[in-house]
Amino acid sequence: MWGRIVLLVVGAAVALLVTAPGVFGLQRQLAFAQLIAFRGLLALGFVAVGLVGALLFWMLRGRAPKARPVVAGLAAIALLAGGANVAVQAGRGFGSDAAPASVADAADSATSIRVLTWNTYGTVAADDIARVALAERSMVVTLPETSRETAEAVARALDAAGWPMQVFAAERGDPSETPPTALLVSEELGDYEVTDELGDTGTMPSVVVRPADGSGPVIVAAHPMPPLPSIMSLWRSDLDWVLSLCDQPDLILGGDLNATLDHLGPLGGCSDALTEAGAGAEGSWPTSLPPILSAPIDHVLTTSEWSADSAQVLSTEDAAGSDHRPVVATLRIRAGDGS
Repeated sequence: MWGRIVLLVVGAAVALLVTAPGVFGLQRQLAFAQLIAFRGLLALGFVAVGLVGALLFWMLRGRAPKARPVVAGLAAIALLAGGANVAVQAGRGFGSDAAPASVADAADSATSIRVLTWNTYGTVAADDIARVALAERSMVVTLPETSRETAEAVARALDAAGWPMQVFAAERGDPSETPPTALLVSEELGDYEVTDELGDTGTMPSVVVRPADGSGPVIVAAHPMPPLPSIMSLWRSDLDWVLSLCDQPDLILGGDLNATLDHLGPLGGCSDALTEAGAGAEGSWPTSLPPILSAPIDHVLTTSEWSADSAQVLSTEDAAGSDHRPVVATLRIRAGDGS
């Protein structure tokens, strides 16, 4: 009997640790960090195990009376864990099938900003980036893994379409080994300039710009390291830097954070635009999986001066060449803020 009880306790402990590693401070530890990135797959896996257990319980009727309670218990644990993961995802929101913004829906730069973030993997054509940015009427475009040359080509295409942009880019060493990061900011928002006062990610570069006249939000294109087993400490350090920015006033950050909300934990002074808009469970990576099963690692974060009117992951660009989906968000100045 004690052996069966121990087996059930171990099963419950494993399900709890995998489903809620943050409760025990394990969300940035090896194995837990990789598993929790894919809550959709976790939910699917747990449900599958639970159903197999239920089938086995039925097949063992009249044959193994001592084993059936253990099988039933493990199946119940798996189904509960699957349901818990679904509940977390549902709380963050599965988004909608809203169409991209039209010209008539363009954001008023006096009160709102339309943000596009897209890790282009260095392979998406400038014309395709410009097409999406223009269709979404994006006033801020953050482009991890995008060269200055490509960003400038995007800006030329947007300028030709009457949507002029300022271009900022950062490279660190050989671009083939350390992907660059680019940022486009609409001229409607005023002149911006690069600042190093707020620091940077440690290995892959990020871009931080502030308004030259001090009027307007600080804008960040961020790209932390991924949580690969050999560089977990670098990943954790980069995420700490991202979260430190949430202590700053009036800030908008977009990028491939290589982290879900589970990894980030409490955002402090920031909010996640996708979650605020009810689409926080939509996955952006990889495009080979449907959004419901993908990892939501691309984000638009804002400080309290801004709220998300809308936000979504665009699955219409899965054939564009990147393994990431674009994320778009319309941010509005909260009442009483004079940003």
